[in-house]
Parts: sequence; structure tokens; C-alpha cells
Amino acid sequence: LNRQSTMLARRQKAVALKVAALMKAKQAELQKKVQGEWLREEMAAREARGESTGVMGSFGAMKTVMARLKTELQQERVRLAALHGEVFDGKSGTSAGEAAEQAAAKLGEGADGQAPIVRPGDASIAAPFTSRVPSIRSVVTLIRQGRCTLLSALQQQQIMMLECMISAYVLSALSLEGARSSERQMMASSWLIMTASLAFSYSTPIDRMHPVRPPRSLFHPAIVISTLGQAAIHLFCMIYAVKMATDAMGPDELAAVRAFYKRIRESEEAKLAAQAELAAEQAEADFEDPLAEIMSLWQAPFKPNLMNTVVFLVETAQIISVLFVNYKGRPWMKGLMENHPLFLSVFACVGGVGFCAWGVSPTINAMIHLHPFPDDDFRWKVMGLVCASIIGTFIWDRLVTAIFARRIFRAMLSEAMKTRMADLWPVAVSLGKTALVLVVLGTGNILIIIGAIWWYRRQGQQKQAAELAATA
Repeated sequence: LNRQSTMLARRQKAVALKVAALMKAKQAELQKKVQGEWLREEMAAREARGESTGVMGSFGAMKTVMARLKTELQQERVRLAALHGEVFDGKSGTSAGEAAEQAAAKLGEGADGQAPIVRPGDASIAAPFTSRVPSIRSVVTLIRQGRCTLLSALQQQQIMMLECMISAYVLSALSLEGARSSERQMMASSWLIMTASLAFSYSTPIDRMHPVRPPRSLFHPAIVISTLGQAAIHLFCMIYAVKMATDAMGPDELAAVRAFYKRIRESEEAKLAAQAELAAEQAEADFEDPLAEIMSLWQAPFKPNLMNTVVFLVETAQIISVLFVNYKGRPWMKGLMENHPLFLSVFACVGGVGFCAWGVSPTINAMIHLHPFPDDDFRWKVMGLVCASIIGTFIWDRLVTAIFARRIFRAMLSEAMKTRMADLWPVAVSLGKTALVLVVLGTGNILIIIGAIWWYRRQGQQKQAAELAATA
């Protein structure tokens, strides 16, 4: 079934490339007619009807000719779809006319002009999964897609619970000391978290259906105990991080932080009172500048402090850890190493925490309101908490799965044992592409950016041409 699916996909891709080439040639042919023959015919027809042939008449003739071009292209597209769009049968010896009649009949347009025929699957066009492939493999595809969807729902519920617990404690710990998170820090971390979350959400089923079924309920012992244990590990690391930071800061610096934000709150209350007096005038000028709003967030007053810095770095690592640990992967969906954005986000997170902790670039640290760490011993403790959050929760999750879901653990372990060093090459290629894009964008030269886009499209066209030549 997988070989048949691959063969049909290749055939359909070859047909699509062939139809695109034919449509491009037909469009060029019709464009020549538009600029010459058709326009002259339309102007002659307008003159015969006694209509204007001046400037406005030329505009009217061009409008009519372009409508004719659109109609011709639509008819050509339908004709090519009837001739080349049937990739499932592909019997040799079928003439173009017979193929067109068969395709038209399958499209629901009878040759005798009768009403369209309702095809199987039309009634479920709004369903989450619909397949019109004339093969029994649709059943297998449905099961694979259903398992992947089930696991995606379980993953989303797990990460929602864990992220809520982590965020709730972070807000409580900062509020008790009169501090808060920095807008710049949230902007900086949101890009990495958003990339990992999107990669986590758009999971894809693999081509082969595994005999072992995945967990079917959120209340499965392996899911419940794993989630509770992960929450305990994350909260322990965060509590220890807050204690480390408060002990290193001392009561005087903590009092200075509280006094700073107290003054900020008082000034904000006074500003709101002053703005309330001008509410009527501002309501008349109903205009909001999004750039001004973003700049106001970027320039919001903030006092960098050690506790905020430690909490920010550990919290970011824990959120990425939640996505990394609870991604189920093979044998029901693409594995972690096949999900390149999520895989690279984990290492980018650990590397970013080390980069900020050691102050490799003081300019970047100052830009996102990070306070320098007191010594290397403190830095290594923070890195230890980050590694404990990632590695500790991963070991706990797999241990609980091995105890309460042995068949599932064996299936996951057997897939993990198939990993080879060669599997790292696609990840390295994706990393190189990402780095190259960042370098090109970092130059700020519009000519280099345009040249890179042109080169990328050129490579894609050459690849399509090679595939078309190989399948011809």
C-alpha cells in the first residue's frame, strides 16, 4: 500500500508539472494572440457596430479581449485536467478522447448534459478526514491519522497543565517580592517558544501503521503520574532558583526593587488619572498606532535584578522542556529528530541560557534587561537547574511509561534504537539553512536578499525540471 501511495504521488506530481508546463506554453501562445489578432478583431467588430474606436474604445476592446483570454485559459485548464488528471488508472492504450470522457464522467459531468452525479465522499466534505483514493489503504490512512490526532490532543492537554503550573508559580514568586517580568524578555523568548509550539502542534503521522496502540485517555496511569512528576520536578527547580537568587541579592537589593516598582505603580496611577480627563478628546480621534504601542512596551521602565534574570532563564528552559519531553514521536508520528524546529529549539534554548548566563554579549544582555550573575559557581548552578528540568523530566516520563505502559515503552524504545548518525545530517542541513537565512537578513542589504530569493527559486525550478525529466 505504501509503495502504491508513493507511486501515485510521484505520478500525480509529474502530471502537475506537465500540466503547469503546458499551461505556461498555452498562456504564452494566447498572449501573442491578445496583442495582435484578437485585439484587431475586436477593434474591427467595434467599428462595424459603429462604436467608438478611440482611446476609450481601445480600453473597452482590451477589457473584452482579457475576458476572452480568461475564458480560454479556464477551458484549457479543464481540458488538461481531463486529459492528464486521472492518475489512478492510467491504462495504456487509452485515447485522449476516451480519457477526457472518463474524467468528465468522474467529475460528475455526463456527456449527455445530465445533472452532476454525487460522488462517494461528497457528503462528508466538511469532515476532519476525507479520502477519495480508490484503494483499501484509505482505512489504514484513517487509523494512522486518528492515532496521530489522539496523541496530539493528549500532548496539548499535558503541556497546557504543566505550563499553567509553571507560569502560576513564576507570577506568584515575582509578585511576592514586588517584581515583575520584563516586556523585552517576553518578546525575546516568545520567538523561540512560538517556533517550538508550532512544530509541536503540527505533528505528522508516519507512513507505516504500528501494531501497538498509543494511550487513549488523559487519565491513563502513565499520563497522570508522568504529568504530576514533571510538575514536581519543574516546581522544585524553580523554587530552588528563586531561593538562590534571593539569597544572592540580599534584603537591601530586594527592598530597592520593591521601592522602584512602587514608584512606577504610583506614577502610572497618576498618569491614568490625567488621561481620564482627556478621554473625550481621545475618543474623537479614534486612531491607534501599532508601532507606537510596541515602542511603549519596549521602553517600559524596568529595573533588572538577579531574581528576575534567573526566573526568566529557568522558566524559558522549562517551557521548552515541556514540549520536548511530552512529544510522543515514533512509532505513531514523526520522531523528534524528524521534527527539526522542535529538536533545534531544545539546543537553542540550552545554548541561549548559557550564552546569557556567562554574559558573552553584554550588549544583548542589557538589551533584554538581564542582570549579570555574581560568579561562575552561580552560573553553573543555574545551568544545572536547566539540565535537571530537561533531563530529569525526560527520564521520569520514560520511567513511568516503562512501568505502567510496557508495550508502549518497548515500541518507543525499538524505534529509538533504529536511530543512526546519518539521521543527524538532515538536522544539520536545516540548521545550516536557518543560519544562512539569518546571515542574509542580518546584512540588511536589499540586493543580497533579493539575490538570495532569486537563487532559491532558481534551485527549486531546476529541481522540478529534473524530476519532470526523470518521470517522463
